[in-house]
Formats: sequence, structure tokens, C-alpha cells
Amino acid sequence: MLNAKYFPCKIGDQNFTLELSTSSLDLINQEQKITFKLSLKLIITWIFYGDKIIGFKIENLEVEGTTENMAKLKMSLGCLVTFKGILKFYTFQQTIYLNQNNTTKICSLISNRNFRIYACKCYKKSNRSIENIHEEINLLLKLQGQSFIPMVYEVYESSSCVYLIMEHLYRNFDNDFTDEEIKIIVYNLLISIKRLEKLFIAHKSISRSHIMFDEENQLKLIGFSNAVFQKTTNHEFELDIFKVGTLMYKFYKRNMEDNQDDFPEIPDSGSELMKNLLENQSFYRFNIDSALKHPYFNSLKGDGINKQILSMNPKFKDKIEEIQSFQTKNFDNTLLSLTKQQYFQIDLSTELQN
Repeated sequence: MLNAKYFPCKIGDQNFTLELSTSSLDLINQEQKITFKLSLKLIITWIFYGDKIIGFKIENLEVEGTTENMAKLKMSLGCLVTFKGILKFYTFQQTIYLNQNNTTKICSLISNRNFRIYACKCYKKSNRSIENIHEEINLLLKLQGQSFIPMVYEVYESSSCVYLIMEHLYRNFDNDFTDEEIKIIVYNLLISIKRLEKLFIAHKSISRSHIMFDEENQLKLIGFSNAVFQKTTNHEFELDIFKVGTLMYKFYKRNMEDNQDDFPEIPDSGSELMKNLLENQSFYRFNIDSALKHPYFNSLKGDGINKQILSMNPKFKDKIEEIQSFQTKNFDNTLLSLTKQQYFQIDLSTELQN
């Protein structure tokens, strides 16, 4: 089978071969074949001996394998299924964001395996149906590979919550953006909407709180809880364009004095672009391709405007703020030791499940 992966394993005293494809997990020997269709509804609980994975439970079966093969299997499964036992793999660091109705929160976690920091979106099952949660996660999985979408790695579930493990991102909280930075953000957002539209996806909730940046200062769009999949063009897409115009307005108004006119005057014909973005909701659809070619963006051509998605200039990185900032790629021994001492002594079962 194309792209299938194979792992030797045992069920009781019988030898099996585990065959993993993009659609199913098959347990095969000379006498039988047991097939499990891969989806977020399929729950896998890992079996440990000490801190080593030695197998897993799936429905009513217990499967054993070598630690090396089970670790490779878990990595290969990724977000194809849902895992149990998040506290075996991650340690809570801090809550980053809790939404107003307390249905979801974002935490930062430290991996107990590689000690990197990840973001975790926690969904309360008491506030949202499991089907609705899975719909949002599957939409993000559909968008993987798009450079403006955060990387997602694993999905876990407990009795009260579903946990989505994602790449750790950064947010600019209080600092104002320069004219150049606003241009880059608006350009990125328009490109992102264009790509979403080609996939028939409307975000519906574009706002400043849903703009994040990775370690390379590349814009990432989050907040897909209200996103919809639309087979036909309708006002949902116009709303996304209108939201970009609203953001542009807020960015420039924040940089201006209160006694100035309500509608800000933006250099490089930016006011014209903003009016077009805001007007599209009422009587006509503004063409995104025309917007991307607008003179407002001409000053960025020397800074890589021809790239499909732009990153902020290095100077912007100094303005990105976090209560705690850790490098997720490499840790020196001192930082690793301090991190483990500071965070690994906390009992986090309630923190992850609240």
C-alpha cells in the first residue's frame, strides 16, 4: 500500500503486523485482519512501563510493541486519531487566554519528551458538542500546509475536555504598529482570505486578537471557531474583507490624536483602499486581486512583497511581548534545568481540565 507504515506488534501471545495508512490502522497476521478507520472519534490510550511507551489500548484490544516502534507510531498518527493521557506527555506552564464565555482557553505546555513549548487549545465538552469541536479541528487539519495557519500536532481527550496541541505563537499586546507593519499585516490578511476563499472557507471572526506571529515573525491566523465551509460564494466572504478594513481603520486610528477626523488619512492612497474594503459589505464585492495590487503596498516592494506571505522586519520582533518567552527549538542546560525545577513540580490535572 502506497505510503503505508508497518510495525511489528503482539496481541496477547499472537504476533501481528500493524499497518498504518492515511485512512486506517490494520492489525494483520496469517489468520485475521482487524481494521480501525482513522478519525478523531478513534481513541488510543498509550500503555507505559515507567516512562516508556510499551503499547496501546484501542477499543477492546491491548497491543504491545517495542518502545521505539510505539514512539514512531505515535508520531506517525499525529492528528489522525485522538489520544488519552495528556499529562503523561505535557506539563502545564501557564494560561495565555480564556474566552469570555469560558468555553475554550489557550495554555502553554512543555513537552515532557523534548522540552519544547507548545500551545494547547482546551475545549470544554460541557459547552460544545464533540462533533462541533471535531469540525473545527478537522478544518484546521484541512488547512495544514498553508503558511498562515498554525501547525497542529496532536489531539487529546479527557472526561471533560478536548486538547489541541499546536505550535507556540506570539502576540503583540499593547504596542502600536508602524505604517509599514500595518501594510504587511493587511497584505498578509488579504492573501490569507484569498487562499481561504479558494478552499470555500470563510473565517468570519478576523480581529486583532486572532493575529499571531511565529518565531520568524510570520503572520498566523487563528480563531476558527466560527469558520464555515461554503460551497457557493456569499456574504460570509465579504464579511472577511470588511473585517480587514475594520482592522486597518483601528490600527491607524490608534496611532492618531483623538481630535482628528473620524476617518483617518492614510499615506500612499491607503484611505482609498480602506474605504473600498469597508464598502464591499454594503453593495459590491471588492476584488482581492485588485486590492493586492493597490498603490498602498508599493513601498513594500523592496522588502519582499513578491513573497506569497510576508514576514515582519527583524525590528518588529523586539516589540513582541510574552509574560514568559522561551526558545522552542533549542535549550541550553541551565535554562532546561531551571524550567524543569520551576514547572515540573506542579500537579496540573485540574489546570488542564478546567
